[in-house]
Amino acid sequence: MQQIHHLILCRGEDFDSASRHVQGFFDKTILLNYDDLQVAALGQGSWQAVDQGFWAALDQGIADNHGVVADLVEELKETGFQSADDLSAIENGYQSKVLHIIAHLLDGFIGIDTVLYNMQEDSHWISKDLRTTITQNPTDYWLLAIKAGIKSPGSASLILKD
Repeated sequence: MQQIHHLILCRGEDFDSASRHVQGFFDKTILLNYDDLQVAALGQGSWQAVDQGFWAALDQGIADNHGVVADLVEELKETGFQSADDLSAIENGYQSKVLHIIAHLLDGFIGIDTVLYNMQEDSHWISKDLRTTITQNPTDYWLLAIKAGIKSPGSASLILKD
């Protein structure tokens, strides 16, 4: 079984309610369909905002998301795409698919390339206002490590409904 990992920022009264909230999100999303989904225990990859390591893990997840975008931009450049002027001539197929994944990462649609997903703001990033809110109410926020399983190559495919 292929494993996909995500960090999910969410709100919850306690670890169990935050875990149920995340499970419900994945049950309802049309963007991803995993065969198996597990939430890591506290101290084993998941944190409450009061825990040491929460902010470092959150910031690393955001940096990793930026890295995914940067890698995809480089991949797109390798196909000949160099500037926004090239958009009108982008080829349907590989180039447009890579551009589509980049757009989803920038606009907040979760996908298998997502490292960190912020459920509170439907984003791959975190706003200054939410950082302040988390700092003021750290017992309400959780960063949950998700391990999702894919049994067959097509089972976690993106369903793009644009």
